[in-house]
Amino acid sequence: MQITTKTTSRNNHAAKIKRLKVSAAQKRELQTLLEIPVVFIPHAYFRRPKLMSKIMQQDIQILPVSTIKAEEERILFLQMNYARGKICQVRRRLLSNTKGFPKEALELLQWHKKQLDARNKITTANMGLVFNMAKHVSHYDMEFNDLISEGSLALLHAVEKFDVSRGFKFSTYACRSILRSFSRITKRQNRYRSIFPVELEFDMEKGDYVEEKRQEKQLALAEEVHAILQRNGADLSPTEKSVVEMRFSLNQKGLAKLTLKQVGEELGLTKERIRQIQNKALLKLREATEQQTAAS
Repeated sequence: MQITTKTTSRNNHAAKIKRLKVSAAQKRELQTLLEIPVVFIPHAYFRRPKLMSKIMQQDIQILPVSTIKAEEERILFLQMNYARGKICQVRRRLLSNTKGFPKEALELLQWHKKQLDARNKITTANMGLVFNMAKHVSHYDMEFNDLISEGSLALLHAVEKFDVSRGFKFSTYACRSILRSFSRITKRQNRYRSIFPVELEFDMEKGDYVEEKRQEKQLALAEEVHAILQRNGADLSPTEKSVVEMRFSLNQKGLAKLTLKQVGEELGLTKERIRQIQNKALLKLREATEQQTAAS
């Protein structure tokens, strides 16, 4: 009975959202806001409506080349979390009572926009932190774009979790989160480079054979990779599968590994084309192995 009631309520809300005179994107936002609870960091100021009204009216401008002041940053965090607190209140009313739905749905969208605006300003003001830290991180063959991507996600996570009432600087808190993210991606990258030592670079080839130091690791993991190949867990094309098997002797034990040139002669393709196919296949295998490891 409880499941039926929840399903009916969800359907009623969906029907009401569909009738609202708002954009399709806003309808999707409403649906998400009603389905997924919003989390906010409380603050003593939130119990003082007049004070928060003044704070919410302040328009903090963020320029790409300028730094944000500590007080401006504090105001943005208060605006973001206060708006999220309001989202929680309006959401509870909408879920418990469908009366006045259009008005409160629009209010929900307004608070959602305010919290997004504040969050985006905080993120924009601190993106330079991610770039500067990424520039000073030195890791073997670590792509700069990968660091930026991972650091940006860590920055967003830090924005979500930061409690401005504790009096700490956000940059200090964010730096720790970003550094931890760099450490995670480095460990993950190094692990899979030891499994698949061939470089994933399309403009150069390091060589036609793996280094002797890595042969033992490669042999130890051959069975695992072979199992993935057998069931095609990496969704390789027939050509990709053949290239990997011949390059790393994964099809039949005892056969020597073939060079890129030898594989090309077997398949009637150029060495360059074989290298490209190999790199694409290895990337798929890395992803498949990572998923398998995470699931186990």
